[in-house]
Amino acid sequence: MDGATGILIKMGVRLLVFGVVFYFAARKNPKVVIHAKWATPLVAFVFALLNTGLYWALKPLLDLATLGAVGFFMPFIVNMVLLIVTVRFFTWSKLPRFLPKTDDKKADAKPLFQIQGLMTTLWMAAILTAAHGLLYVGLDYLPTRL
Repeated sequence: MDGATGILIKMGVRLLVFGVVFYFAARKNPKVVIHAKWATPLVAFVFALLNTGLYWALKPLLDLATLGAVGFFMPFIVNMVLLIVTVRFFTWSKLPRFLPKTDDKKADAKPLFQIQGLMTTLWMAAILTAAHGLLYVGLDYLPTRL
């Protein structure tokens, strides 16, 4: 498989898997809020980009900074940081103005994606880390071993 094609396929699979995770989380937990149905793929895309690009840059640096002492928990910590960055991206971005106008002025100011509470953030990070682990095994580890 060509290098660029392989990267696009891996990115597409990650987008699909993370999209399913965000959809599931928003449906099962009322504290994970995606204010528009069309925003789920957008949230998954932003997280997948961060996960694919920044994860591989942050993990070795954090492993070095902690001298590998928290290596087992590092994927969870990095995914939690990336999840918080994703939430902040949708809080800071001007995307909410593209939501359909309503009579309630406060509704227009809501970001597209919110996670309410620390425990919900930890729960979501654990689910994303499990999905990330499955993606690593299926896309990165097994293909090189078979």
